[in-house]
Amino acid sequence: MSYKISFILSMIFVCLFFLFSGDMISLQFIYSDLDAKSVTISYLISDHGALDENFINYVEEKYDVYFAYIDNYHPLFGDEVTYVIAKEYKPLVMSKDIMTISIKRTTVIGYYN
Repeated sequence: MSYKISFILSMIFVCLFFLFSGDMISLQFIYSDLDAKSVTISYLISDHGALDENFINYVEEKYDVYFAYIDNYHPLFGDEVTYVIAKEYKPLVMSKDIMTISIKRTTVIGYYN
């Protein structure tokens, strides 16, 4: 009888472990996805040559990310641009709050042209 009770109690911990593993895999997938999108976004920034409001809205809508330009000046040809892309994730077990996964990248305007 005690074997069955201990088995049932241990299954609770096993289920929590699997949910935690699912959160960790989801976080890694989102980070890898953001990293892949950052390569394309860096190319688009370099090719476009400017960071205006229309371009930022285009990137946010097409790639489903939050885009933030860190520097406060208007970049010219050959300048470095530092930006952050982020995505929100609602974890299953890790936290009750929404987590924000972000990546900070730098690219050069006009590098690919």
